[in-house]
Amino acid sequence: MSDIASGGSATAKPNIATEIFRAYDIRGIYDDQLDEKSIQLIGQGIGTEAIERGIDTLIVGRDGRLSSPSLAKFLIAGVRASGCNVVDLGIVPTPLVYFATHRTEWDSGIMLTASHNPAAYNGIKIVFKRSCLADNQIQQLRLRIVQDRLLDGTGNYQNLEIKPEYIDYVSGHIQLKRPLKLVIDCGNAVPGVVAPALFSSLGCEVESLHCELDGNFPNHDPDPTVKENLRELSERVLASGADIGLAFDGDGDRLGVVDRHGTPIDTDLLLATLISSIAPHYPGEPIIFDVKCSSRLATLIRSCGGVPVMHKSGHSFMKQKMQETNAPLGGEYSAHIFIRDRWFGYDDGLYTAARLLEILSAKDFSSNELFTSLGERVATPELAIPVPERHKFELMERIKAQADFPGAVVTEIDGIRADFENGWGLIRASNTSPALLLRFEADSAAILTRIQAEFRQILNQVEKSLPIPF
Repeated sequence: MSDIASGGSATAKPNIATEIFRAYDIRGIYDDQLDEKSIQLIGQGIGTEAIERGIDTLIVGRDGRLSSPSLAKFLIAGVRASGCNVVDLGIVPTPLVYFATHRTEWDSGIMLTASHNPAAYNGIKIVFKRSCLADNQIQQLRLRIVQDRLLDGTGNYQNLEIKPEYIDYVSGHIQLKRPLKLVIDCGNAVPGVVAPALFSSLGCEVESLHCELDGNFPNHDPDPTVKENLRELSERVLASGADIGLAFDGDGDRLGVVDRHGTPIDTDLLLATLISSIAPHYPGEPIIFDVKCSSRLATLIRSCGGVPVMHKSGHSFMKQKMQETNAPLGGEYSAHIFIRDRWFGYDDGLYTAARLLEILSAKDFSSNELFTSLGERVATPELAIPVPERHKFELMERIKAQADFPGAVVTEIDGIRADFENGWGLIRASNTSPALLLRFEADSAAILTRIQAEFRQILNQVEKSLPIPF
């Protein structure tokens, strides 16, 4: 190991790509926007920021991407170069870093991952004192690095094996009423180092798909919100007669589900199932959902005695809102689900799956009957309009200035959401890709078409060349 990689400070200061510092985390293309030299400097910046916040030790985990072993080495070196100590968890899903911040003496950490992004990417998620850095905090970290406001030192290093404790803790707090047969698809990503053992420990019969680590993601990208990525899982559930199919994203903090008929379950329906199970135990308490979620979730939350709270999209923003409100449950349409009831309030696809199995095992009907609590509706998936990264936020401001939705309740906490009596529409700038994102829901196809027409008219007034996908 070189002097740099053992914790010494680098002398040459590489250029740091501004665009990798995003709203929720740091993320970029390996060897182009993010390489060993830049990530070491970022690590030193994170370590410096930690020390100035009174944090002397950071937990570090990494995913199974091809670039992660090398990048982790230099990230750790950078943290130690600030004088901050490192506890290395090795290859673990992101939720195990969060778990470690709750179950060990150290409450802060870093996860090296690009989540569900294609194989060329990598990135960093940061949590200080059990709170994820987001938005302005990440930009302030960038400024610290650019302005060379970095501490020098030599932090200590130790390894920690957390996976057995995580599996024991989850299995000790989840009780299935009957054995279930599962198919799980880990997409050749890091959830595969935990998921098969975890669900077997719950007493399930587990068939594993793509649970071997392969950073090339040879079968499909590890993104369970894309239906095509669930095709093989659906086929195996049908062929094997499994009760349910579970799919996890690239770092394990999101969950995709298919029922016993192989039908992918919309996240709104997954959230509705959890709301129906958890909210009645917390009358008068807030339940958090993001601007992309169904309006019917609010109705369901009220019927369960809860208080619906809509918030801006993004796992970091949602976790902050969960902490601010002490809500027992939260979720966003991208399938980040946050459970505080009997758990710690962070997004964990593995634990969410375990809770879902617990709910299913207590029912005397099958999984296809479980996800039916929102009634008949017509809804689109998330739709994207590609726009240049440097223009998307400016374009969104122009759309806001032009927007007029008579008869609608308009919410602007994250883009523009217009809620009409029988449906709603949303447009917002993506924080993770060069695109504007839209979603629509209505009581009927005719109403949905009318709402889309109102949005189309405004978009055409602002920029006629936009490739509107509806």
